[in-house]
Amino acid sequence: MSEEELSAAVTARKGQVAGMLSGDKTTALRVALTDPPVTSKSQETKSINCNTVGDVIAAVGEGEIDSVIEKLEMAECDILMKYIYKLLGDTAHSDKSGVMLKWHAKLLKKTGMGAIVRSMTDRKTV
Repeated sequence: MSEEELSAAVTARKGQVAGMLSGDKTTALRVALTDPPVTSKSQETKSINCNTVGDVIAAVGEGEIDSVIEKLEMAECDILMKYIYKLLGDTAHSDKSGVMLKWHAKLLKKTGMGAIVRSMTDRKTV
């Protein structure tokens, strides 16, 4: 897929996910995590997708986090862990760090240390 196609797909996904946020947030998160632009050389494309995932995370209420995480497949959990670390390291999202740490703790509870190891050692960055 070319850079232009990746960018168009990520932009379309952002719009699709934004329309889903008032409904089923698990589905919105799954869509946001689908086919992350790991092959893209464009930081803008990666940033747009990261912000899309961050928007879903922020939209999920604290009481809903466990049920959303329980419905995710292990591969989706690994991708989500990558995004959580990326969002924690981004100063633009520093106001959401408390929420990110809650997600991290609950995701760790489901996946164990494996998701952390896989997200840190995978060369494909989100």
